[in-house]
Amino acid sequence: MGKVILCAGRHAEKPYTLNSIGVTAESIEELCYVLRQNLDIVDSGAIDRNLAAFIKDDLGLPDRGKKLEGLISSRASLKEKLMSIFESCDYYDDTELGKITSEIDELAKMSGIERRKKRADRQMRQGHLNEAAAEYRSILNGSGINELSVGGLAEILHNLGIFEIHRGDTEEALRLFLEAYEQNGNRATLKAYLFALKLTKNTSRYADEVKRLEVDPKLYNEIESGMRSVEEDFEQSNNYSEINRMKVLWQQGRFSEEKRLSGEIIDRMKHVYRKENEEDIL
Repeated sequence: MGKVILCAGRHAEKPYTLNSIGVTAESIEELCYVLRQNLDIVDSGAIDRNLAAFIKDDLGLPDRGKKLEGLISSRASLKEKLMSIFESCDYYDDTELGKITSEIDELAKMSGIERRKKRADRQMRQGHLNEAAAEYRSILNGSGINELSVGGLAEILHNLGIFEIHRGDTEEALRLFLEAYEQNGNRATLKAYLFALKLTKNTSRYADEVKRLEVDPKLYNEIESGMRSVEEDFEQSNNYSEINRMKVLWQQGRFSEEKRLSGEIIDRMKHVYRKENEEDIL
């Protein structure tokens, strides 16, 4: 369900579609909201005379519409034009307006690729994983990849690893986490990599990597403790009896059934792992 927006102002008879963004609004509150949610891709092309006319005529805010028209005529900055809209109603308080101002200033310093990454990061944190992953991959495959810092590139790889864990492709997640860690040396990325390794149930591979990467004892204990917590959560579920069922199938030589059931159990453990590690998004 989408966000419910309480509107005190007039509703337009026909929604307005913001040029270059592709989102619509039919009240000043909705307009402020969609602009706030899309700050990372809003450009001057979206804040034009048609929008000023919509505010003035369709939303019944002649003074605000004329003010925006004046800012457009005087070639004011994008920040000035956006703030004139945000200040047109009481949808955001002074504290939030201050945050918006700071974010606009921050975005103004970023390249186009950096802005796209910031948008994908926000989509990732909001749970829109497919959209975020598509944007990340578009960035990685694009011509402007050199505009990203090494740290920014590693963050993309890390977050794609999180996406692959959610999708169930542990091996691809391992590749992404390791590549990210080799670039950023980030503790959170190493932790995510080792957790994913534990999911494979390949103890020798896990032990070899712990040794090769010289994992410090504190992090190692965190991984072991965290995995025990995941396993305990799973064991306390109604499905734990299936582990015993799997053992019986193995003893009876019914290997195809055992393999199927083992896969289902691993999938459920991955689900618990994902819930435990959502905060690992960079």
